[in-house]
Amino acid sequence: MEVCTAMGVAQLLIWGVWAGVTSHPSRWKVWLFNVGGILASLLEIYDFPPYKGFLDAHALWHAANIPLAYICWSFVRDDAEFRTLILLKKTK
Repeated sequence: MEVCTAMGVAQLLIWGVWAGVTSHPSRWKVWLFNVGGILASLLEIYDFPPYKGFLDAHALWHAANIPLAYICWSFVRDDAEFRTLILLKKTK
């Protein structure tokens, strides 16, 4: 758990630094993903017992990762379009 937490923190820091120094038009998605990732990680770290026997922190963590996955892949798509546009402009 400690190693996974350390790797997650390192990943969030690296992406946060990148989003802070870049001028990418979709960097706000990286910030949103980072903030959401931090909040979701808190559910994993500060686990609580099931509420009424079925809803616990781990279940909420899984639910929080659904929109985070969408945001991440939305950024990947935007990044591919952005970088392709740059390459096409260089070849003209």
